[in-house]
Amino acid sequence: MNPYKPLITKYSGHTTIIRRIGKNNKVLDVGCNDGYLGINADKTNQFYGLDFSAICVNNAKLSGYIEAIQYDLNLLQELPWKKKFDVIIFADVLEHVLYPKKVIEFFTQNYLAENGHIIFSLPNVANWQIRANLLFGKFKYTETGILDKTHLHLYTYFSATDLVCSANLNIEHIESGARFFGYILAWIPALRGLLATNIIITSVKKNNI
Repeated sequence: MNPYKPLITKYSGHTTIIRRIGKNNKVLDVGCNDGYLGINADKTNQFYGLDFSAICVNNAKLSGYIEAIQYDLNLLQELPWKKKFDVIIFADVLEHVLYPKKVIEFFTQNYLAENGHIIFSLPNVANWQIRANLLFGKFKYTETGILDKTHLHLYTYFSATDLVCSANLNIEHIESGARFFGYILAWIPALRGLLATNIIITSVKKNNI
């Protein structure tokens, strides 16, 4: 059973990503899971997907992705599509790979269209729940979530922005995904480092600004 399910609520990270995708774009969904971003995004977009799971790849194609392939981000092999993408999405995937910066640079240099955007979602380890547990000496990995046992990297807003900028990208928008406190962050974004579950960053190549 796939433990990674979509969370499509008003202020969730997935909803924020979908809003940033926009319309009429060719989209590469890196770590596409079962294709839930494509299912919920505007239907004028064309989605292509990559995922480590063959089952997820098949589900993404059944959900309407034009094409999806099984892919290991730690190997960075050439894609079968001779295309440039208007939007490339890394939604909750870079924390699972060995060298996130190399992954970003590979896709930016080879597959991002001029004036294209890259959207990132990374888990916020500075979330209040993690901080509260640390006060009592608790740091327990879980099946899913911020402390997913398969995470190789942990991020705060500071380290996430450093990662994106180090990959020769400029940040256009920094946002948050928060199921329970999203309404508060909509009014007081300064609290995102404490209340956000996901760090959402929209970026472009440096030479496009």
